Amino acid sequence: MKKFVILLSIITLFIPSVVFANPDGEGLLKEAKSGVLMEASTGKIIYEKNSHEKVAIASLTKMVAQIIILENIEKGTMKWEDIVTASSNAAGMGGTQIFLTAGEKMSVKDLFKGISMASANEIVVVK
Repeated sequence: MKKFVILLSIITLFIPSVVFANPDGEGLLKEAKSGVLMEASTGKIIYEKNSHEKVAIASLTKMVAQIIILENIEKGTMKWEDIVTASSNAAGMGGTQIFLTAGEKMSVKDLFKGISMASANEIVVVK
């Protein structure tokens, strides 16, 4: 029985997965408010839905921001003790936040904690 389960698992790995999508994008991002699908090497937009609508930052964006911060700390271009000043745009971001005020100064370490523990949107706003 154990050999059968292992063999079945191996066979399943080699069966290709097929994804069906309409060429016009219908059904793609069906439940999402907005989204963009872009060819990374050319920058060509393949599909978009409400791409110019202002929406709250998603968790994936915050995770990518954390990776970028960690990579910069590893490279030495940023330190945990560096001080960052919140812009008025960041302070007014809305959504999940730690309620930064425009001009407020915080260390990269404390801001990183804000992303990690509070999922704060305003921390990952660049300007």
